[in-house]
Amino acid sequence: MARLAGRLPGRKAILLDTGCCGMAGAFGMMEAKRELSLQVAAPLLQKIRAEGPNVTVIASGTSCRHQISELSEVRPIHMAELLAEAIA
Repeated sequence: MARLAGRLPGRKAILLDTGCCGMAGAFGMMEAKRELSLQVAAPLLQKIRAEGPNVTVIASGTSCRHQISELSEVRPIHMAELLAEAIA
């Protein structure tokens, strides 16, 4: 995905080495697992914030996009959305 995104006109892509977003489907929404979910998400959120306010975040997983949008100022999109934008 990073190579493809980086080939789009006007785009520079980097792959964040972050691991899991902490959501894992409904796992992160369970009250008993919420704190663990937030701890797992913390490194990802730090790296996203470090990229600055105008970053486009691509996340394939629905739960990953939900977690990122809920816990940060970023609205992540699916790769298909980035490609659709590029051909529009």
